[in-house]
Amino acid sequence: MEQALARAVINKLGATGTPPEFGIEAFTIGLERYLEVVETEYLDGILTYNLSSFKLITGNYGGGKTHFLYSVRNLAFRRDYCVAYVSLNPTECPFDKLELVYRGIAGNISVPRDVDKPAPVWEKGIESVLRHWFARQRKEHDRADRLRSYLAELPGTESSSFTNAVKAAFSALVAEDEEGFAEVVQWLKGEELGKEARQRHRISERVDKATAFRMIRSLIQWVHSIGFRGLVLLFDEAERGMSLSSSRDKRRALDNLRQIVDECGNSRLPGAMLFYAVPDENLLLEGTGGVYEALKQRLRTVFSEVNPVGVRINLEELGIEPEEFLNRLGERLAGVFESAYGLELPGEKKRRVTGTLARMAAQAYMFDISYRRLFVVAAIEAFHQLRANPGTLFDDKAAEKLLRVTTQRLEKSDRSQVESEEF
Repeated sequence: MEQALARAVINKLGATGTPPEFGIEAFTIGLERYLEVVETEYLDGILTYNLSSFKLITGNYGGGKTHFLYSVRNLAFRRDYCVAYVSLNPTECPFDKLELVYRGIAGNISVPRDVDKPAPVWEKGIESVLRHWFARQRKEHDRADRLRSYLAELPGTESSSFTNAVKAAFSALVAEDEEGFAEVVQWLKGEELGKEARQRHRISERVDKATAFRMIRSLIQWVHSIGFRGLVLLFDEAERGMSLSSSRDKRRALDNLRQIVDECGNSRLPGAMLFYAVPDENLLLEGTGGVYEALKQRLRTVFSEVNPVGVRINLEELGIEPEEFLNRLGERLAGVFESAYGLELPGEKKRRVTGTLARMAAQAYMFDISYRRLFVVAAIEAFHQLRANPGTLFDDKAAEKLLRVTTQRLEKSDRSQVESEEF
């Protein structure tokens, strides 16, 4: 790994223990058993037959769900899928409001790109996809009349308004009409557009709770029709609870999820794969009433190498004992750290740091912080100490103190984040 990228990875991991969007393959451990099945059975398998699928990702808070989603994203990019990673939260994108979920998808969708460096903000969003689509077609059709002929033959989507909007955006780029393009993009991003502008572009619908699911389906259909293999949607309930504020909101969100699960498998979502990550599956399944029972039936099967059609992927069951997992992770992190600072840590002391922290962090189930996240942050701080003073002694007492201080810091950071979101 090049030095600048390695430093960016270490900086992100050492500060919060959460994975960066880039460079994650250098420290990925234990996910191969799931990723290989996703790749062969789905990305290279049934999705290529214009089918779709849904998977539920479960794991403790800080247990690797976001890391797994980023790994799926990388696989999808390499196979010419567009991807949208959407972080669900109570204020901007709760799952009970599909119009806001659509807006989250439209704002985060990306065409296939290099995953070994951070993506500039202008490389995300439906505007970027539209410009990429136009640029690719302009290479094949060197005259405006040929571009218009291509557009006229483009298959429609379930929503005529969505179809008219993407065609209007393409036509505006052909005509070099940036103002007209910006108008249409505004609507495609889920924002309000004046009546006169909607009439001019033959857009008869608004993006609201009544049309949102149809718009999501239409977006998937459009991505497939313009030459990509499909669209992978990654929904991440990143908080400790779900992105909801009341029991009524939760029932509505669960009903939305049930509808999405039911849609998967049919031809209305060609080449689409949806992943929904949640810290605790009981948040979805504990409760009484029709919506809970309906969802339990749909989510009861377990995904594995033996049963690839299963729905639930449990990241707490990687087939590796916690201490072994952390030891292997520590070796990978040490390699990234050495690349970041252009050095080689003393071998015996490096092994003592990772081994001692792995043994003690694996027993830290009583902490509110995931033992994996705790280990990552503590290990990187220990590597920094070893870099500054190669003669540093690192025994059980030093490891215990470091883990305790790290736990307090991460808990304080989590509290501050929750308070800033709530108020």
